Amino acid sequence: MSVFKGLIKLNTLVPKFILIRSLHCDTLDRQMRAVRFDSPGGPDILYVGNVPVPETKDGELLVKVYASAVNRADILQRQGKYAVPPGESNILGLEAAGVVEKVGPFCVSGWKEGDRIMALLGGGGNAEYVTVNEHLVMAVPPGMSFSVAASIPETWITAFQLLHFVGNVKEEDNVLVHAAGSGVGLAAVQLSKLASARVFATAGTDDKLSAASKFGAIHTFNYKEGPFAKGVLERSKGKTSLGHRKAIRLCVCK
Repeated sequence: MSVFKGLIKLNTLVPKFILIRSLHCDTLDRQMRAVRFDSPGGPDILYVGNVPVPETKDGELLVKVYASAVNRADILQRQGKYAVPPGESNILGLEAAGVVEKVGPFCVSGWKEGDRIMALLGGGGNAEYVTVNEHLVMAVPPGMSFSVAASIPETWITAFQLLHFVGNVKEEDNVLVHAAGSGVGLAAVQLSKLASARVFATAGTDDKLSAASKFGAIHTFNYKEGPFAKGVLERSKGKTSLGHRKAIRLCVCK
């Protein structure tokens, strides 16, 4: 199975998956391959097509993609339920990792050709090349694979921002993660555990709850089987060992 056919297959159901890509077009000034579709529908409408290699605008980098991802928004876009943001590529893919191929005009961040980076995208990641604003990339740490790096910008940073910048999660906090079986949800479960918080999780299937438990949730609730609020309150007790009331941090991850 080619890497592109593998990506098309994964777009069927998987909310989060990393694809390592090893084949690239031979010429930068002509065409590249990308996962395409002409009208909304199921995964069978996807195909590998040739499209122009994107041109860098002011402050942009051209990235040679080695790994990309399938997120929920990609599946919704393929189904015709997600509108591409104005000015963004209509090619699927909201995050990617690879190597800087070209530094566009008026870039000031110091990136150079050959740098290993991960990128947060408005679209376009499921292709051999993608352009990205220089401020929306981060260096891939030494020893980290492209496949791991490609999962960070959209999923893990979303969960990290929600927990730490919005929720200000601290040790012994109670964190309730909804949609805990999603990509962002499972990231939130693990990051909460890393912060030494107590993690409660909701999801709609036992398989998803099992995954949440595996990655750190101490109590799980299937919302399809009945109300979960009472169970969360009973099990959290709302207090620390010192008797001070602690807030239940709510993390909704879809």
